[in-house]
Amino acid sequence: MPDLGIEQGEILGVIGNNGAGKSTMIQLVLGLIRPTSGNIYRYTDKGAATSMQEWKQTVGFVFDDLSVYDDMHAIKLSSFLGEVYSDWDDTYFFALLDQFDVDKKKKVKTFSRGMRMKTGIAAALAHHPEVLLLDEPTSGLDTKSRKQMITLLNEENKKNGTTIIFSSHILADMEQLATSIWLMDKGEVLAHGSVVKLRANHGVADDGTIHKRKAEEEGLKQATLEDLHDYYLGGDG
Repeated sequence: MPDLGIEQGEILGVIGNNGAGKSTMIQLVLGLIRPTSGNIYRYTDKGAATSMQEWKQTVGFVFDDLSVYDDMHAIKLSSFLGEVYSDWDDTYFFALLDQFDVDKKKKVKTFSRGMRMKTGIAAALAHHPEVLLLDEPTSGLDTKSRKQMITLLNEENKKNGTTIIFSSHILADMEQLATSIWLMDKGEVLAHGSVVKLRANHGVADDGTIHKRKAEEEGLKQATLEDLHDYYLGGDG
């Protein structure tokens, strides 16, 4: 596999079927598991990170299972994370919870999946991370909450230059958020690049077949992310 890099300020969407390795990739980047081959190089705004401890201070993350903070309510959670992160912003944390209509006095384990995800996102953002890693951030949210989440993440990226890496099965959300994508299968990145270029370099014919050709030059309709998913990861392409 060629060397892959993620640029500062990028919003990378990772697409793949179940078992493709999306969650494993996030765990590798976080240093929770070790790679069996190859190397991962991590950077902060100051340059190459000198230690994992230094790097993790600049990172926010939310896992798909959301099981870490089950027995805490938001007030206790804020107190706990305030000791973990040197830049923890209590005011911003509670402002995000208010924005999401999260009950601050209820334990996380009593929440619906959507409310748990909102609490996790608030916690991940409250120390103003340089990098945000999210596993299925809009899964389990209703349409209104999904739009709210996408707007928030876009604002964080534009306002603070936050680099965002997220996986999702909801390609409509990916279209609205990602500036670049990886298409993964069995732990391998089959295609990667900017959303604009990948779509332009794959065309859809009138009969629905998908071709790896420049859409404009071939007189084809420009591919959507769903078309790219079908072409690389299975479907009618």
